Order: sequence, then structure tokens, then C-alpha cells
Amino acid sequence: MIRKLMLVTALFFTAFTTSFAAEDVYRACSNLVTDYAYHRDQFNAVEFSNLFTENASLTVVSQTWVGRSNIEQRIEGLKTGSSIRHEMSTIRIVPIDDDNATGVSYATIYAAPAGETSVSGFVLMGEYHDEFVRTAEGWKISKRVLVQKYSLER
Repeated sequence: MIRKLMLVTALFFTAFTTSFAAEDVYRACSNLVTDYAYHRDQFNAVEFSNLFTENASLTVVSQTWVGRSNIEQRIEGLKTGSSIRHEMSTIRIVPIDDDNATGVSYATIYAAPAGETSVSGFVLMGEYHDEFVRTAEGWKISKRVLVQKYSLER
């Protein structure tokens, strides 16, 4: 009887620990997704680039930047006074193992020229396909690809 009780207790704590760990991965990676949108929209180049690993790649439709410093330079180069907003939804994170996870999140992106406060519609609707890795600095994006799904007819 004691052995059965010990087995049930061990199985319970193993399941609880695994569930808790998966929840931590989900939370950390989801925060990266929302922080990406926030820092991108605010043109916070340093904070934005620090969401990525040193050797990460970022692909936006057909352009790719490799390395944290190149990703930072990309955002610095976009500071034109225009405004942009990423509306993130449907964030799905899948833990692979203790140090890796993948994810897909949906984005609707709006942009307006400098000084404008109205838009005629979204610029792009798409999916971010992500690879996340746990580093000494915490969870980071190691690869992010924006796949365009819809755009407005012009």
C-alpha cells in the first residue's frame, strides 16, 4: 500500500512539475512575442534586438537580417517619424524540450505616414513563425519569420 501511495505521489509531482515548466515556457515565449510588437512599434532598437539571440535571424516577408546587431540596425534605420502598430493575436507556443520551443502568432500590422493619425486599412496580416531558445539571459528568439497571408487590394 505504501509503495502504491509513493508511486502515485511521484507521478503526481512529475506531472505537476512538467505542467508548471511548460507554463513557464509558454509565458516567457509569449512575452517575447508581445515585447517584439511593443518595442518594434516604439522603435526601441536596443530593447527590440535584445529579444533575440546573438546569432538570430529575422525574416520579414522577403528580407532577412542575421545577428543581434544587424537586427538593431534595422530598427534604427526605420525611425522616420512614421507610426506602426502590430496587433498580435493567437499566440501558440509548443515546448520542444527544456531549452527549445516553437511558436506561431498572428499579426495585423497598421502603418501611417509621419503626422497622420488615420489609416485606410491594415498594411499586412500574417503569421510569425518562431524558434525560441533558453539562454543564460533567459528565453530568446533564435529565428523569426513573418509570412504574409493577406494584404489590402490597392
